[in-house]
Amino acid sequence: MTELLAPAGSIPAVHAAVQNGANAVYMGFGAFNARRGAKNFTAEEIAEVIAYCRLRGVKTHITVNTLASDRELPQLLKDVETVYRAGADALIVQDLGAARAIRAAFPDIDLHASTQMTVHSLEGALFAKEQGFSRVVLSRELPMSEIAYITKHAGIETEVFVHGALCMCYSGQCGLSAVIGRRSGNRGLCAQPCRLPYGGKNNYPMSLRDLSLISQLHELEQAGVASFKIEGRMKRPEYVAIVTRIYASVLREGRAPTADELNELKTVFSREGFTQGYYHDRIGPKMFGTRSEAKQSELKPLYERAEKTFADGQEHQTIPVRFAFSAAEGEPVVLRAEAGGCTAEVQAAPAERARTRATAYEDVAKALGKTGGTIFTAEEITAELGEGLMLPAKVMNALRREALEQLTAQLSRVPERRQNALRLTCNAPAKGRFSGFTAQVRTLAQAAALSEMQTVSVPLAELARNAEQAKALLARGINLIPMLPRIVWSREEAEVRTQLMQCAAWGCTAALAGTVGQIALIRSCGMEAYGDFGLNAFNSETLEVLKDCGIVRQTVSFELRFAQIRDLKKPMDTEMIVYGRLPLMVTENCMIA
Repeated sequence: MTELLAPAGSIPAVHAAVQNGANAVYMGFGAFNARRGAKNFTAEEIAEVIAYCRLRGVKTHITVNTLASDRELPQLLKDVETVYRAGADALIVQDLGAARAIRAAFPDIDLHASTQMTVHSLEGALFAKEQGFSRVVLSRELPMSEIAYITKHAGIETEVFVHGALCMCYSGQCGLSAVIGRRSGNRGLCAQPCRLPYGGKNNYPMSLRDLSLISQLHELEQAGVASFKIEGRMKRPEYVAIVTRIYASVLREGRAPTADELNELKTVFSREGFTQGYYHDRIGPKMFGTRSEAKQSELKPLYERAEKTFADGQEHQTIPVRFAFSAAEGEPVVLRAEAGGCTAEVQAAPAERARTRATAYEDVAKALGKTGGTIFTAEEITAELGEGLMLPAKVMNALRREALEQLTAQLSRVPERRQNALRLTCNAPAKGRFSGFTAQVRTLAQAAALSEMQTVSVPLAELARNAEQAKALLARGINLIPMLPRIVWSREEAEVRTQLMQCAAWGCTAALAGTVGQIALIRSCGMEAYGDFGLNAFNSETLEVLKDCGIVRQTVSFELRFAQIRDLKKPMDTEMIVYGRLPLMVTENCMIA
């Protein structure tokens, strides 16, 4: 069955997710996760919940999905060390430099490319694979056709959001909160300006309805998607319990959701219902909505029932165990227990001859079946009993307890994993080949007016539409840099490639990549790759990674302060934005019309 990945912003939320059928949870620890406003976990708590999940066969994915500065990277590695030693299964990472440092220090943990990395094409997924990621969390804007195409050809796992809030902007490409409120979404502090009223005819022009793909789970499963992700680390545990239970039931039973389940999802949280607009490749006004407040008379009983599913001591997701019992005259009594791929074997002194009634199979089954108060359920009990032997119930009970304790220890055990030195690997700065100013324009007319500017970036489509003007400017000695759209879906790649090849034929020698999937595309056209600010170059390690991938000039993140830019080790030419209107969002939906 496809992994069902539930959110957990607190210990009760972990219990809620696990007890309601999630087979993986994702959590935040430390300062480098995209929900720093959630409660998150202390070092002791994260070790406790990882052990809780490991015992029950539930994977734990830890979010390390924000950008980190040079000064912060050492602390990020220490945070990762804590969860690595505690036995976390995977890390969800945005920052390319952080990913490289983590991979060098902790080679035996899976890395998942966060949706904040803006992976929205096959080329982006292949880039993540080359960088050592085992999974990509795809952008929420993708339709089913793109999801299926990437999943089929990427060669690594794909993870898809199936329920919860939708951002107006592609994740990882939003600067709105950072600029208007000094709370960066790329740094885990988004103030959610999308949800605010802005006046005018459409008072909430950026508030999208929540996503719900519960009716599309089996189509996604058939496409090979590895993980279904529920959004909501800021939500209360009861919400996690309700949504996880419904999705787990639908997925496990291979059926469509019932009307009651759909109504329950809407009642517990929605914004005027749900949307599947992106999935069906149909955007527009019907995708927008504001939060619908449920009536307490409807919500309270839902929460009360949900809370009972994860109350202390409740185990609704038990582990089946198989017992094999044997007792022969003169031989030690042996109990063998198997569960979750682990085996425990315990012994007791040989059984005595029965003075009255001999122990029967029913006695053994009754004693071994008493697994209440544990996470185990006796699935199968076999027994080989010599004739005329008597075993006290307390002996069999003790054997059962000891065997289950051994299984618990084995299932909870943290695997032995390699760890290397916690160090960063930036090389010495390179001598720059360029100094001065470049410009980025929207039209070729603007480029023609910049007579003193040697290097000008122009949208690729603008160049393709105005071939003769472009050739004339190149003949004047202006270095025109085709600027790719920051978002290029796989189905759009052929047209982009054709346009790039035309520009190369005219004499353009480099092109500007806005996201990770475009680097290889540009280089395959025989051009040098420059990196735009959408690549989120926030530290020296990331610059080193981008250089290794073929970037020869990189624009650093406009969220960096001047002192941070000054102190970056610069292995290639670097640029910073010094003037102009900052493009703060890349959206599929239009907030104006």
